[in-house]
Amino acid sequence: MKNYVGNRLREARKQKNITQEQLSELTDVSVSEISRIETGRNSTTIDTLLKFCDVLDIGLDFLLYDYFPSNTSIKNPDIQHVVSIMESMDARHSKYIANLISIYHSSHCD
Repeated sequence: MKNYVGNRLREARKQKNITQEQLSELTDVSVSEISRIETGRNSTTIDTLLKFCDVLDIGLDFLLYDYFPSNTSIKNPDIQHVVSIMESMDARHSKYIANLISIYHSSHCD
């Protein structure tokens, strides 16, 4: 099984320039436990994931995203293209693009 949560946790931690030691201090989760989660050797509880989300300023959906199947029901090729681009972005950039789309939508839809 792929290490979806661990990979995303590591990505978010590195985006914030936080070491495993710093994350440990901020969440009261041991460095060895964080390492085991990031490498896929251990699973963890929702409570622990929520601690990580709070410190890293991410949503639980970011950590669990890869568990959800891709949306193959999108028929519009332009939207499919945008979704595929956004899937390759890190969390900060994809959130930025989503916010831009929301702003555009709210200002151009009556």
